Amino acid sequence: MNKTVFFFMVGLFLLPLTSRAQDNRVLLLKNKGVVIRSYTRGDYIKLQFSNLQWITGYIDWIKKDSVQINQFVLQGGTGFYGTYSEDTLRLGRLQVQVNEIIAFPFDKGHYNSVITNGSFLKAGGILYIGLNVINSLLNKDPVFEKENVPKLIGGGLVYVAGKIIRKNKPNYRPIGKRYSLEIL
Repeated sequence: MNKTVFFFMVGLFLLPLTSRAQDNRVLLLKNKGVVIRSYTRGDYIKLQFSNLQWITGYIDWIKKDSVQINQFVLQGGTGFYGTYSEDTLRLGRLQVQVNEIIAFPFDKGHYNSVITNGSFLKAGGILYIGLNVINSLLNKDPVFEKENVPKLIGGGLVYVAGKIIRKNKPNYRPIGKRYSLEIL
């Protein structure tokens, strides 16, 4: 038997004994049970911690109930010649329990207009109340007269409708009823 074939056969026999199992844990972000994003070791991740702080970094490892993140922050600033530049600040490793993650941001390119997030209604309600009060004061009419109170209440209801829309459509994915996390 040829020496190279012999060593090749021995190597193939011993290879399974010397190789280590691959770390195959995956963090899954689900929307009503359907996987919309998966994270593995080495992936970039941005999440909101239970103290409402946004954390960015790369995943070092994933265990059955926790994730270790190598944190960093990109800080913008002015360079020597007055140009904009970004500097990376490394913050170290942070171990996060899965139940301490409360939100994930939407992906880049997610459209969120002032109409759909309630800002237009909030601004419109405040401006309508302000315009009504200013017109009443300029005309020397009582602000809370019988004909003016329903208009003020209408402006207040428009503002409250904007607040309700804003609360029901946040600019991130809150973990709870709709979005969930799972580690495989």
